[in-house]
Amino acid sequence: MRRLREAGRERGALSVELVGIVPVLVLITLVVVQGMLAVTTVSAVQQAARDGARAQMTGQRSVDQAVHDQIPDWITVERIDTGAAAVADCAGHCVSVAARIPIGIPSFSVDTVTVRRTADFPG
Repeated sequence: MRRLREAGRERGALSVELVGIVPVLVLITLVVVQGMLAVTTVSAVQQAARDGARAQMTGQRSVDQAVHDQIPDWITVERIDTGAAAVADCAGHCVSVAARIPIGIPSFSVDTVTVRRTADFPG
């Protein structure tokens, strides 16, 4: 009989623990996803700057087209600069790309969180 009374006292303990743990797990998941989005954005912007500089050097296609071909649709490109506007002492083919890092969910971004990468090919 005593075991039945003790089991009745702990009946809601699992629910209380679950309510405490679930928000922490959700927060950890959101932080991990945000980190992955940031790393992916930085990598894509760096590659887009390289492709833009390569396109400028070869002249086979426009710099804008080369950059936008490399950037995923969910990243918002803010600015593409070439030449001296991209790098102050540009001696070759220079391209600078600035893009917004999505916050939490792809396609949603904030103006203040941006990444800028440059590429300089000697020419």
